[in-house]
Amino acid sequence: MGRRQVAALVLAIALAAPAGAEEQPADIRIHGGFISGREFMDMDGLQKKYYVAGLIEGMLLAPAFGTPEENMAWFHACTLEINLKEMRRYLFNYILERDDLWPNRNPAKMYRAIRELCQAHFKAPQEPAE
Repeated sequence: MGRRQVAALVLAIALAAPAGAEEQPADIRIHGGFISGREFMDMDGLQKKYYVAGLIEGMLLAPAFGTPEENMAWFHACTLEINLKEMRRYLFNYILERDDLWPNRNPAKMYRAIRELCQAHFKAPQEPAE
């Protein structure tokens, strides 16, 4: 992992724990901590921002867990062009329009939404048909 990636990860972690923060609603657990669409919609804007930042950082760390770098090129390009606010807004609308995602805790829903957003802006690889 390069210095820029480590610095970005440290910054994201530091920003996720603002000093003097008021009591937050229910904690988000790390293991099994993916949230439902309902929980995402109930978050305030800052909580959504940090949650989406964590999703993006997690996806950027995929090569550390064996994903070949070449499979991530489209995602790296996308994150250089699309800002966090735009991703957060897209995820909000993505969940809002899909009732089946409201009770769903599967993290794949967020991955699919981010992939669709990136495909709209870049030539991201298409998902294989099932």
